Amino acid sequence: MSEEKKFISEEDLNQIKAFRSQLNNITFALGKNRIEKESLLAAYRNTTSQEQEYYSKLSIKYGDGSLDLNTGEIVPFENEQDNGNI
Repeated sequence: MSEEKKFISEEDLNQIKAFRSQLNNITFALGKNRIEKESLLAAYRNTTSQEQEYYSKLSIKYGDGSLDLNTGEIVPFENEQDNGNI
């Protein structure tokens, strides 16, 4: 004796397929966002490193001091504790 196979309705099957498709799209988007985030973080770290290297070059060229980004003026540090801005 074989049992008769049961099937869900076409409407229910379509709804489940729609949920699965939505979940797949969300999963893909999350993965894409993670890759973009990692790429942005790497670019941020690289730019920060380049900026620090450039500040080191400026410090050698102009001496230690604080840089005013609006005017380009370098204000020398008054004492040894204040160094590090250039």
